[in-house]
Amino acid sequence: MRHRWSRRWLALLLAVMLIGCGARSASDEAQGVWEESAASAPAEAPREEYEAAVDADYAAEGPAPADLPRMIIYNGSLVLVLADTDAGQNAVVKVAEDAGGYISSASSYSYESGLRRIELTLRVPAESFNATMDALRALAMEVTQDSISSQDVTQEYVDLESRLKALEAKEARLEELMEEAEDTEAVLAVYAELSATQIQIEETKGRMRYLERQSGMATITVTLVPDELSRPVEIAGWRPQGTAKRAVEALVNAFQFLVDALIWVVIVLLPVVAFIGLVVYGFVRLLGLVFRRKKRKQALAEPEAHTEGGGA
Repeated sequence: MRHRWSRRWLALLLAVMLIGCGARSASDEAQGVWEESAASAPAEAPREEYEAAVDADYAAEGPAPADLPRMIIYNGSLVLVLADTDAGQNAVVKVAEDAGGYISSASSYSYESGLRRIELTLRVPAESFNATMDALRALAMEVTQDSISSQDVTQEYVDLESRLKALEAKEARLEELMEEAEDTEAVLAVYAELSATQIQIEETKGRMRYLERQSGMATITVTLVPDELSRPVEIAGWRPQGTAKRAVEALVNAFQFLVDALIWVVIVLLPVVAFIGLVVYGFVRLLGLVFRRKKRKQALAEPEAHTEGGGA
């Protein structure tokens, strides 16, 4: 009897898993089609042109649900030349606050002349993106870099909603099976699948929250460059910064050569010279020993020769 109930619960569990897998594959396939269409869009374009292109895509493929607003992630980047970057930083902060946003990060680099290069990252409401970019441009003496990029994530969000509904339905059915199951083996199998489904639900909700935050607040990176620093020093075609750069490179190369030579001397030349010196020293000592023995024999032989001559 118990085995028959076990087979029954396992069959029900298998049916629920197949339903969940079908919903997931359908969602993934829809997401893949959307990503292919999004990949063909230009990486950077003005907001109005980008929305026009998206409207054309939606007209061909069918619009998103009417109750869901368009979800677009906006990113902007500006390099502004200012007479005073410190005052410019205060102005940028005020622009962000007036738009209802804030400064998410800031960094600066100070030069010897007292000038500062400042980089700021702004987070402003998406509906204020264009107005904020215009206000930032108006602060500068010159705009040396200006770029805008956008990504429509509406279809991805719709797919995530569909996936979430399918996963929640699967979770509810698994909870019913947990309450009805009496066999321990079936309970454990249902519990394992229920845990995996709940993890997928949390991951889907996390991705949806991320898209909501990113599309709700645009990101703008602003670099403030002091006017004196932005102009290269050049007198009658002479660029001293280029000469200084080449001189520093030559100095570094010279030190590199000297250090490399010293390493070769210490690691290779000194051991070789020491070995050769040891061999020469041994050879000289050996020759000296041979000569001393030879002289000693000659010295001993001379008295004997004189003795024999006197006796004759």
